[in-house]
Amino acid sequence: MSAPPDELNLTRNALTPGAQRSWWLREALAHETGPDCPALTEAINADVVIVGGGFTGLWTAYFLSEAKPDLGIVVLEQDICGGGPSGRNGGFASGWWDELDGLVTLYGAEAAVKACRAISDSISAIGQFCWTNGIGAWFKRSGYMYAITADAHERLCEEMVGLAAKVGAPDELRELTAAEVRARCASPAFRGGAFMRDGASVQPGLLVRGLRRVLLERGVTIHEGTRATGLEAGPPAVVSTPHGTVRAKSVVLALNAWATGWPQLERKLVAWSSYIVLTAPAPEQLTEIGWTGGELISDFRTSLRYFRTTRDGRIAFGGGGGRARRTIDDAFTHDTRAVMEAAQGFRLMFPTFADVPLEDAWGGPIDVSPTHLPVFGTLEPGNVFYALGYTGNGVAPTHLAGQVLADLVTGRDTDAVRLPLVNPKPRLFPPQPFRSWGAAVVRRAMIAKETAEEQGRRPNPLVDQLAKMPRRMGYLLGH
Repeated sequence: MSAPPDELNLTRNALTPGAQRSWWLREALAHETGPDCPALTEAINADVVIVGGGFTGLWTAYFLSEAKPDLGIVVLEQDICGGGPSGRNGGFASGWWDELDGLVTLYGAEAAVKACRAISDSISAIGQFCWTNGIGAWFKRSGYMYAITADAHERLCEEMVGLAAKVGAPDELRELTAAEVRARCASPAFRGGAFMRDGASVQPGLLVRGLRRVLLERGVTIHEGTRATGLEAGPPAVVSTPHGTVRAKSVVLALNAWATGWPQLERKLVAWSSYIVLTAPAPEQLTEIGWTGGELISDFRTSLRYFRTTRDGRIAFGGGGGRARRTIDDAFTHDTRAVMEAAQGFRLMFPTFADVPLEDAWGGPIDVSPTHLPVFGTLEPGNVFYALGYTGNGVAPTHLAGQVLADLVTGRDTDAVRLPLVNPKPRLFPPQPFRSWGAAVVRRAMIAKETAEEQGRRPNPLVDQLAKMPRRMGYLLGH
């Protein structure tokens, strides 16, 4: 490491990731007074059983209850609702205009724009949902800024903005000069950049727990602390748990990275990890650098660094190294190396915060798809439905996924189920163990390549070739 923990000004909580839940979720739970959702201890029947109590599973339950209020819906969550990625992400409800390259390559310009518009609608709908249901999840629509931090990113930025104009959406994504970038956030690491209108910040712990509360009020049954151990698709389908079963006409698999352990889904994704470090409150320093508008910000690295502010003047800064592994275990949540790399990225971009402690850190697995985009679909024999592959950008897409899955379950022909991400032609990763080995090697190569570029060095030729390998193999990952 280039700097020891004391030079990075890390407190004990930051140096012990995994010893506590994310700061978001701790804040949400501290103010929660709702009922418990006890573990399943018997055999029960339902119309729909949803495996996974994160955003995808809960939004699916929400839209099912909207469409058919009398439907018997059961949600099974191995931890607590929000205990996985939904309660520890960065809280970026952001658009897909930066994903146009992949969308157009896979589906064509017209379908790509429809998908982007659908995500825009989901961002607005999340804000309306919070307002209607009295959920104080800090929803703030301030847009998304992309900051160039290396020469190699200038072309990427130009191409991203140019493609938005080419598909007829020039107002959605526009170029920013270096002065315009620094007017929004004056980091010495930033050069030029771009600005996307579709960007809203949320407090994800408050949002996911608020969604849980709304579902309970609607009569949806939720069993927390209940791990699904098996599935017989039927029909009827039977989901097994350690102490009970659920028999239902339809099953929704809303598993995120844990889908790697399900044979029906394992080759559709790899599990990587992402980490966040959180500063102590420092509103005066935020004012000094002009970052008072609440914009979401990220760089152009494949090993993305993403950051936002909080209501009490903190910066939540995500990124770093992370891991790619075959099984979901404690290595995903207790990775001090990933914390250190995220902390170094933060200190690089915000040197005027040197005296501000990084007082918390957390992380965990995310589900990375071969296309860098999620997929929603149906499995044989036709009563099993799934959504996965958010690749770290799931707050708004999970809302869309909930609509799609609810419509698939109920058999409705809607604009949502006709989106190109619904039952697309399968794109699969290699089988294990090659999938995890390759992902681990390529991820470290991407990080090494982009770190060298950011420092003005030429990447090692072998590292450069390894980082480019996914694109050459047809996977839309890396540059």
